[in-house]
Amino acid sequence: MGFWDKKEPKKEAEPESIDLDQLEEVCYKELGEVEKSFRQRMADENKRFRDMCDTEYWFCACFTSREQKEEFLNSLGFDPEEKYIDGKELAKAVKRPIKAPDLKFARIGKGSDEYLSRSMPKP
Repeated sequence: MGFWDKKEPKKEAEPESIDLDQLEEVCYKELGEVEKSFRQRMADENKRFRDMCDTEYWFCACFTSREQKEEFLNSLGFDPEEKYIDGKELAKAVKRPIKAPDLKFARIGKGSDEYLSRSMPKP
C-alpha cells in the first residue's frame, strides 16, 4: 500500500453527515438522561437523609402501675425490669411481623495507617 506497491491507499469511509438540528436533538436527549439520573440520585439521597435523621422511630407504652407493666412484659417473655425493648423483638412477641426493611447505615473504614499512627501514637 503506498508508493512502492502501486496500490491505491484505501479511502476511509466518510462519516455520516448529520445536520445541526439532529445533532442538537441527540445532545438534548443525552443531557436529559444525565439530568434525570442526577435528579433521581438527589431524590434518593434526600430520602436516605430523611430516614437517617428521623426521630419518630419509637413509642412509649404506659400502664397505671408497675404491677401491670411487669405482668405485660412477663406475658411476652421479656424481663419485667426492662425499660427499652427492641421493636422487632416486641413485634415477634405479639406476632405482628415487620415488613419494612432495616435502614442501611454507612460503613466507615478504619482509616489509613498513616493517619492512625499520627492520631494514636504508640507508647
